[in-house]
Amino acid sequence: MTEAAHPVLAVLADALSYPDASTPALVARCADAQAWAPPEAAADLRAFAGGLAGASLAATQEQFIAAFDFDPKCTLDIGWHLFGENYDRGDFLVRLRGLLAAHGLDEGHELPDYLPQVLRLLGRLPADTAASLAAESVLPAVDKILEGLASREGPYPHLLRSVRTVVSALAHRPVEEARHV
Repeated sequence: MTEAAHPVLAVLADALSYPDASTPALVARCADAQAWAPPEAAADLRAFAGGLAGASLAATQEQFIAAFDFDPKCTLDIGWHLFGENYDRGDFLVRLRGLLAAHGLDEGHELPDYLPQVLRLLGRLPADTAASLAAESVLPAVDKILEGLASREGPYPHLLRSVRTVVSALAHRPVEEARHV
């Protein structure tokens, strides 16, 4: 599977990254991604884009920080949701670091289990590997993040629901079907 075969993953990854000067253009990219996303994900992408439309960069950054940085239950480091701070997380980080490097993705300044990076990785992995990583790691972590965001206002809960829908479709797609995408 390539990012071209799953372009919505790249948009979701960018949308989950800390807002910067490119964020206003993200609203248009979310609109384009709706054409590739499952209907439920498209509806949540519309709600997310609507929540960003007209907001200043500073306001968007505040919403991002409020959604993901103040409560560990909402962190975008998926390994923390899966393993906490034990040695198994270290093994998971090493595995992801190797996959990121093998598929030409720069780790950047975040840990390799940072959800935007993992979404980019899913778009580059072979279909069966992507489905396995999505089902075993990404979905359980996204579900926990959504639980943490349950009482939060703003656009980011919509975005996480869209991520969950897209990753769920990827995780539950039969391997033979996924190979033909």
